[in-house]
Amino acid sequence: MKTSICILFAVTCLVVATAEDSQTVLTLNKVMFELKKIKEWSKGQDNNTPIHSPTVNDIEDCCIASALECFQSKWIEFPVNDKLKKSQITIKRNLGKTFIVKSVSSCSPEETKKAKCKTCDSYPLVHRHKFLENFHTLLQKIFVRLQ
Repeated sequence: MKTSICILFAVTCLVVATAEDSQTVLTLNKVMFELKKIKEWSKGQDNNTPIHSPTVNDIEDCCIASALECFQSKWIEFPVNDKLKKSQITIKRNLGKTFIVKSVSSCSPEETKKAKCKTCDSYPLVHRHKFLENFHTLLQKIFVRLQ
């Protein structure tokens, strides 16, 4: 009897852990899908408005969460047409979910402090299309880390 309860508990824990990972992956897929729509639209738009943007090469492993926060904060400044406003809001809302933030925060607070993550405004100014490319690349990096 005790053995079957232990096995049931272990299976339940495994299912819950897998469900959290699946939820994170599904949410990131949704964000990447919405971002792709905006990237396609932006190709034909004025690309001269600069935005501060982290690049994957500039981001230490312990600074991924702060870089994601930077993209999220600058995201609302990103101009889109009325049709894509819903996509923009969906991306912002999904990136702010606690389980997404926890999934990219793999470092301890001490490690993150030692990494000396940059502030959002200290990243270089890039054109809007490059901002979208950098954002997409960071999401892909996070996605790969979750696999």
